[in-house]
Amino acid sequence: MAYTIKGLAKANECENQDKYGLAEIWAYWIACNSNDKQSVNDFLRLRKAERKEMMDFLREEYPNVANHILSRIDF
Repeated sequence: MAYTIKGLAKANECENQDKYGLAEIWAYWIACNSNDKQSVNDFLRLRKAERKEMMDFLREEYPNVANHILSRIDF
């Protein structure tokens, strides 16, 4: 099932149910070295257009999260 950014943020019970909330929880997981694969799995569950929007946002605001996800995706 493909998610929107808002839907995925809601499913993860993010405080902010938008790209900021989703990025914050992914950054937290990566920083704590827990669920680091979950951030990649979540990203892949986004709709194609939502992935592009989220990756553009991550590259600008959360480059470490963007690099983490990109380094673990097989193209």
